[in-house]
Amino acid sequence: MKKIIVLLFVLLLMAGCSADSHLSKVSEGETVLFKGPNKTFTKQDLYKQLKVTDSGAITTDIMNKIALASADIDMDKINTDADELINTYKEMGYEDYIIASYGSMEAYKDSYISTLLFSELSKLYVKDNYDTIIGDDKPVKMAIASFDSEEEALKCIEDFNNGSTFDMAAANNNSINTPSTSVYSDSDQSLVYEVKEYLNSTDKTGLSTVIVNIATSTDADGNQTEKKTYYVLNIESRNADEFKDEYIELKAAETEAETVRNHFMSSHEIKFYDQDLYELMSSTYEVLK
Repeated sequence: MKKIIVLLFVLLLMAGCSADSHLSKVSEGETVLFKGPNKTFTKQDLYKQLKVTDSGAITTDIMNKIALASADIDMDKINTDADELINTYKEMGYEDYIIASYGSMEAYKDSYISTLLFSELSKLYVKDNYDTIIGDDKPVKMAIASFDSEEEALKCIEDFNNGSTFDMAAANNNSINTPSTSVYSDSDQSLVYEVKEYLNSTDKTGLSTVIVNIATSTDADGNQTEKKTYYVLNIESRNADEFKDEYIELKAAETEAETVRNHFMSSHEIKFYDQDLYELMSSTYEVLK
């Protein structure tokens, strides 16, 4: 059964709405805030102006609140984490810098909490849709080393097979990068085509063969040059159940904000008390119509 959320769009200095859906009136709206030569500006005028100038921020804030209302999120932990971060930054002497950037430590805390909240909402979205999202995806947990020559790549494999750790074997043979174990999916844009092709061609774990990527570039005169990079993979696991939490974090980071908000909004019956905002939001979110 859907939860019912009644959204009262009341902005600064205002309280109260009419009882008719999609019709919003500010209590004591005729109260004059200031007068100009040709215009008297009331609380109702201010409300209308704020709707126009801040509609994007209002919409985003409302969508976040709707999503949060339907999610099981430990706000106490999030607030505690935020407080601990603030205290750490104060101890490190960053308070003046943060205040200069955000206006106040409280404003920075609110921004940090907003980031944490959306991260948690995104993870919950992936959990709720896990079977659909993983679908035909073939996530792997592995480390990647890259080299400028095939000889270095082959020597890395040899050293590993002789008992060296993968990161040490890579470092001792001039790996371009420092390999670290991470979770990757088919949609990961950081993987070159040849690496993806190798992963899709076999179900093996452990060390791969040497994988060659050839990148072509063209200079201003139209001359083409080729750059070969040699990859060695150390595949730890192909079973997503063994690294499910890491996979959820990966897919949560890839998920669009609107997808997450639409997911949580669909579990609510939402009633608006302002026609302008209703039209604005329903034009963006089909689920609200």
